Amino acid sequence: MKSLISPAEALNRILENLPPDQTIRCPLTKCSGRILKESVTADRPFPPFDRSMMDGYAIHTEQIDSSGVFEITSQAHAGSPEQCLGSKQRACMEIMTGAVVPSDANCVVQYEATRRIDGKHMQLLDTSDPTAGDFIHSIASDRTAGEILLHAGTLIGSREIAVAASCGCDTLLVSKMPTIAIVSTGDELVDIATAPQPHQIRRSNDIMIDAALKQVHMPATQFAHLPDEPEASTKRLSELIATNDIVLISGGISMGKKDFVPTALDALGLGCQFHGVAQKPGKPLGYWSQPNCAVFALPGNPLSTLTCLHQYVIPALFNALALKGNSVLQKVHLASPVKARDDLTIFLPVSLNENNQATAQPTNNSGDLVRICKSDGYIALPPNKEKGYKTGKSFDFHPWY
Repeated sequence: MKSLISPAEALNRILENLPPDQTIRCPLTKCSGRILKESVTADRPFPPFDRSMMDGYAIHTEQIDSSGVFEITSQAHAGSPEQCLGSKQRACMEIMTGAVVPSDANCVVQYEATRRIDGKHMQLLDTSDPTAGDFIHSIASDRTAGEILLHAGTLIGSREIAVAASCGCDTLLVSKMPTIAIVSTGDELVDIATAPQPHQIRRSNDIMIDAALKQVHMPATQFAHLPDEPEASTKRLSELIATNDIVLISGGISMGKKDFVPTALDALGLGCQFHGVAQKPGKPLGYWSQPNCAVFALPGNPLSTLTCLHQYVIPALFNALALKGNSVLQKVHLASPVKARDDLTIFLPVSLNENNQATAQPTNNSGDLVRICKSDGYIALPPNKEKGYKTGKSFDFHPWY
């Protein structure tokens, strides 16, 4: 490993050396989970007409007299063109939710506030109750024509799809989702369905990484496993780098005799932006790049992989796609003192209680999957000369995906 750099410097170098993002025009039905690259504006007012909010009767309040009786002259259904009450005195229109309110009416009275006298008349139960504007969703009261409804950088979900559809957008300019390869390494790893020998373990990091990426709408597009054989693995890495925007490698990057990944990446001509970060867990983290591909070399222990994925990979993907969202992290307070280091940033798994207090989840080693499951996320403890932080100290909380 080269000289250690700080976590902040590591993230800066990653963000400065990401492949350029790409955009495509995509059918609206295929846009879910992508990042919007253009603004969506209202092509007409929202709502586009005075809309009835209730089933009942459209009336004009100035025509209410002491009897409260109105003659029913017509009906208005949702989807039918606008009609008028006409010139008759105390005329009303039976109207359904979503229908156009007549321009010569100024109020909708719910059925419940009336009684039907006969087939042609209704009577208000309380003549003092109806008020101009009651139960009318006025034209342009939500949005005016030309107003931006969705901004570039928005993650597109079901609500955004509905807004775009209501504006007549059958296609959108969106991010081309990066192709992501997840690579596991090591002869000790076997498939999930395999009964492992005593010296073997089942692969889990690659599936764990993919599960977290799916939570942020960026699932892997390819999986591979590299044995501890440098020549064949270098060839396979070359293929993966040539066909993917992002390659995530778990394992094979430390100081072991068979940790050949750094040498292979150097041999393939990628630029090493760093290899080694002053942090625990995840000190061997490395990052290599070329114009069209970024390679994250993640330490192989589960907690190291998971932490580095959340601290570096996912923020980098968000940055590359210009994703706009809530960047304000939740603040939590220590429920008890915790130890720190004076030379390393410690990423400490914590669980939260109902009072927004963080309780450390001690891990004997970064391969302890069960203890990781007991945590809700992690906090970052900067280097500290006192080698510890007291009860009540606040930190940003990073939830697990």
